[in-house]
Amino acid sequence: MELKKLDPILAWFLVGVSFFLLLGVGFYSRIAFDSSGEVLPDPPLAVAVSTQKQHSDEAVLVDFRWSRDRERSRLQETLEEMLLTAEGDQKAKIHDELLTLMQRQTIEHELENLLTAKGYPHNAVAVYPETVAVIVKGKTLNTNAVAEIGELVTRITGYRVEQVRIME
Repeated sequence: MELKKLDPILAWFLVGVSFFLLLGVGFYSRIAFDSSGEVLPDPPLAVAVSTQKQHSDEAVLVDFRWSRDRERSRLQETLEEMLLTAEGDQKAKIHDELLTLMQRQTIEHELENLLTAKGYPHNAVAVYPETVAVIVKGKTLNTNAVAEIGELVTRITGYRVEQVRIME
C-alpha cells in the first residue's frame, strides 16, 4: 500500500487545530487544578458575582482601529480575488476600488496625525464611502472644538459637513 502525499493546506489546518486543542487543554488545566494538582471545588451557587471591565479611552480606540483595519483587509482580499477572474471593464473598476481603499486609509492616517497635532492625541478616524467617523477621547468637546474638527475633516476628505460624524 502506497502512502499519499498530504496536501499542504490540510497539513497546516491540522497543525492549527492541534495547536488550539493543546491551548484549550492548557487553559483548562490551569483553571480546573490548583498548584498541588487537586481539583478545585466549584464556587458556591448562592453567590453571583458580576464584573464589568471598563475600557480605557486608548483601548476603545485600539478596538475601533482594529475593527476598521480588519474590515478593510477583508474587502481588499475580496477585491484581489475578484481581480484574478475579472476581465475588461471589471478589472478597471476593481483597480479603481482598490485605489480608493488605499486613499481612504491614507486620509485616515493623515487626519489622525493632524488631530494629534491639534491637541487631540486620543483619536481615531474611519472614512467610509458615504460618511467619515471621528472619535476623540480624553477631552470634552465644546462647540468650537467640534467646528474645528469638522472643518479639518471636510477640508481633507472633501466630504460635506452632514457626512461627518464626530463622537466623544
